[in-house]
Amino acid sequence: MIDLQTLTNQRQVIVIGAAFGDVMLGLDQLPRSGGDVIAEELGRHIGGCAFNVARALSRMDILPINAIPVGNGSWGENVEAAMLNDNLLPLLRHPTHDNGWCIAMVEASKERTFITMDGCEQHWNKSLLAQIPTPDNAIVYVSGYELVSEQSEPLRQWLLDLSDDKTLFVDFGPRLRDIDPEFVSKLLAKKPILTVNRDELALLNQQTPSNIYDAVIFTNKHQVSLICRFDSEGAKICQPRCQPKLIPAFKVKVSDTIAAGDSHCAGVIAGLSAGWALNDAVELGNMVAAVVVSRPGSDGAPTLAELNSFQAENST
Repeated sequence: MIDLQTLTNQRQVIVIGAAFGDVMLGLDQLPRSGGDVIAEELGRHIGGCAFNVARALSRMDILPINAIPVGNGSWGENVEAAMLNDNLLPLLRHPTHDNGWCIAMVEASKERTFITMDGCEQHWNKSLLAQIPTPDNAIVYVSGYELVSEQSEPLRQWLLDLSDDKTLFVDFGPRLRDIDPEFVSKLLAKKPILTVNRDELALLNQQTPSNIYDAVIFTNKHQVSLICRFDSEGAKICQPRCQPKLIPAFKVKVSDTIAAGDSHCAGVIAGLSAGWALNDAVELGNMVAAVVVSRPGSDGAPTLAELNSFQAENST
């Protein structure tokens, strides 16, 4: 069992990416093309992969370097307020674009679907990136959503130019299919830690279906660590020349799965920042994700005190 008392920040964490407005709708199932269905508004929150990660880290008392741009419009005002509410100091202010926003549709099955309007998180430049501190031995989180557009080329180059003492933690997400393969190849040469869900594992291996043996082949070929998130089954860790290691999931009643992957990333990064072994860090990721999926919406990240209570309730 992991010792949450040792979860103290030994390495700096840089979280770079997006803060988004989330407009949540609940409905029985998605309409067909041309259909007309009734939905219930479930709430409005500030989310986005990077913000979800940064917020979850802050609530675990791991305060990251906040490399998430604040936009120049009404969504930007909401983003800044949400950052300050979780002790995240705004560092980057975008001069020309507001933050993006999305509609998150949650079906009765708890599956979620997103429609996204891009914003400042897709418009990077050297001046903005030069404002980000890059301390030695830092862990750098990035999501694939910000690695696709033509306007994100400065961010892609910034990542490739990071010194080798940095640990890249990459969540490609479903946009992996849209990212320039040449860039992916160069990024893999920097030996990042990758995290994928079941569908993204298939994208990574360019075949469907894909299984853990394909993950092992990929890991050995590229000499990277790969975390495969398999929902209620838990997570399997693949490292070069090692057998896959299953870290079981915690059993909870699922409210919805919004921010499940992001919260898992935050838990793993928190553990790594404390100097924990990857197995222990992934167990913390499973714990944080379990709490988040038991709560509605993207704002369910637990505090360290709540994690202690959860662990006590679920230890056998």
